[in-house]
Amino acid sequence: MTIWLLAVLALIFVAAAALLSSVESAYLALPRAEAERLTEDGKRPRLRVILADPVRHTRAVRFWRIWFESASGVALALAYMALLDQVWWAGLWATLTMAAVGFLVVGVSPRRLGRLHAAAITAATAPLVRFGTALLGPLPGWLVRTVTPRSASTEEDTFFTEDQFRDLVDRANEANVLEDAEADLIHSVFELGDTRVRAVMVPRTDMITAPAGLGARKALNLSLRSGCSRLPVIGDDSDDVRGVVYLKDLVRTVVVEGRSEEDVARVARPARYVPESKPVGELLPELQREAVHVAIVVDEYGGTAGLVTLEDLLEEIVGEIDDEYDAERVEVEADGEDAFIVPAALEVDELGDLFGLEMDDDEVDTVGGLLTKALGRVPIVGSSVVVPPLVLTARSLSGRRNRIGTVRARRATPHELNAESEPKETSS
Repeated sequence: MTIWLLAVLALIFVAAAALLSSVESAYLALPRAEAERLTEDGKRPRLRVILADPVRHTRAVRFWRIWFESASGVALALAYMALLDQVWWAGLWATLTMAAVGFLVVGVSPRRLGRLHAAAITAATAPLVRFGTALLGPLPGWLVRTVTPRSASTEEDTFFTEDQFRDLVDRANEANVLEDAEADLIHSVFELGDTRVRAVMVPRTDMITAPAGLGARKALNLSLRSGCSRLPVIGDDSDDVRGVVYLKDLVRTVVVEGRSEEDVARVARPARYVPESKPVGELLPELQREAVHVAIVVDEYGGTAGLVTLEDLLEEIVGEIDDEYDAERVEVEADGEDAFIVPAALEVDELGDLFGLEMDDDEVDTVGGLLTKALGRVPIVGSSVVVPPLVLTARSLSGRRNRIGTVRARRATPHELNAESEPKETSS
C-alpha cells in the first residue's frame, strides 16, 4: 500500500511541476499587447497585480516548480526503496526515471504548451500564482539576493537582455525563420541608440548652400541642378546659417507669384539645430513629431559641422534609399572620341590609363576629389573645369545625398589649354 501511495504522490508532484513549468513559460512568452487586453476595463485584478511585479511572481513560480520536481524525485526514490529493498538500486532507478520524466513531461511539452497558449494559461492560473507567491512571501527574493551577486540580481532573470535578444535573432536567421534583410533590420534598430548624428550627417564640406542675397530664380536653378530639395541659406560663411529654403517655396515664389529676384533669405524657413553628439535614436522621433526633414548639425563650439536629413536617419535602419531621380551606378563607358563617362569614385591613375597619361595627385585619390579640388567648392551637375590636359565635367548625381556620381572626362582643346594657365571653372 505504501508503494502505491508513494507512486501516486510522485505522479501528483510531477503533474504540478509540469503545470508550473507551462505557467512559467507562458508568463515569459506573453506579449505586452495581449497582457493589456486581458486586464483592460478592470478585468482579472490578480493578473494585473502579477504583471505589475513580474519578477517576484516568476521567482515564486520557479521555486514551487523546483520544489515539486524535488518532491516527486524523493517520493519515487522511497517507492523504489520499498520495492527493491536496495538503496543503491533504488537511487539509480529513481534518478533514471526522474530524468526521463523531467525531460519529457516537465521540461519540453509543458513549456511548448505555455508558449503556444500564453494568454489562456496566464489568465486561468493567475489566482494560483498569487496564492503561491503570498504563501512564500519574501523567501525567493531573499534567497536570490543572498546567493546571487548584486550585479546579477536584476530583471534579466525574467526578460531578455539586448545581447540575448540579438543572439536569438541570429539563431532565428540561421534557422531560416527570419530572412537576412529582416535580421539586419532588427540589428539596425538596436544600433540606433549607439549611433551619433556626426556619423550620419552630410559633412560641412559636402553641403550645397545658397548665399543670402541670391535671387529666388537662381536659387531654384541651383536646387534643380544640385538635386537638393532643401538648401541651407548662409551669410558670410557656413557658420552663419540664416535658414533653410525649400524647393516648393522657391517654385511658388518664382512660378506662381512671379518674384524671381526675391532674396532667398526672405523665402527661407527657420533652421532646426542639433548637436553632433545627439543619438540618432533620439533625433528621429523628434524630427517626426516636428515634421522637420532637415536639421543643421553644430559642433561643441557652436560652428556648423554639417546637416542631417530625416532620410539619413532612416537609412541607418533600412539602408541606402534611392529614388527615381537617382542615377544608376555605371562603369566606365566611351562617350565619343577621346571622351569617357567615368564614376566619380574612379581612381585618378585609372583615369590616366584611359587616356594613356601618367596622372597622380598627392592630395586626392578619385576623379570626384580631383574635380572638387580644382573647382575649390562642392561641384553640382554641369560644373566643369580644365585639369590639363583634360576637361572634367560633373555629369550626374548618385545616391540620396546627391553627390556627384559620374564625371565626363575628355581631352582639352589647344584653345582651352591656352586660355587656362591654371585650373579654373569653364563654361561647359
